[in-house]
Amino acid sequence: MISAALELVAEGGPQTATVSAIAQRVGAPTGSFYHRFRSRELLLAELWLTVVETSQKAFLAELEHDDPLEAGLRAAVFWPRWVRAHLLEARLLLLHHRRDFVPDAWPEELVERANALEPALMAGVRDLCVRHYGADDEEALRRVRFALLDVPYGSLRSYVQAGRSPPAQLDELITEACRAVLA
Repeated sequence: MISAALELVAEGGPQTATVSAIAQRVGAPTGSFYHRFRSRELLLAELWLTVVETSQKAFLAELEHDDPLEAGLRAAVFWPRWVRAHLLEARLLLLHHRRDFVPDAWPEELVERANALEPALMAGVRDLCVRHYGADDEEALRRVRFALLDVPYGSLRSYVQAGRSPPAQLDELITEACRAVLA
């Protein structure tokens, strides 16, 4: 059902992943949905969290390279490579916000996981700042965040929106931009 919800979200946004549409996609009665999930909001929250957690974990692993510049370059180019391998998930991640999936209060059992995402990401960015620049002041953080997140996301958005895989040349362009920003 989560895969069906992912397909529906990728095709038409979170609003299209209704209980009946999900059940129809998997060929099951609507009532079977509620045997697995308490609510549509819980399923959508789980879907969003799973995509963000898995992509962020892989991104943060790239930041662990011993050489900080190489770590930054690897992390920046991680995104186009990830998009090529996970185009449906990329549509979820790059075209929608957390609030699109659960606009009101998050399911209580998932709040802790959701709240841990931004601090974990920023810890990786701060660590790279300190290793590369020797500090994590506002300017260094702005540069690293721009190079590792803003440049790749901005470069990928139009491809993801069109449902197309980004060309390999984009990796080179992101690497060049990242290298210049981090210099």
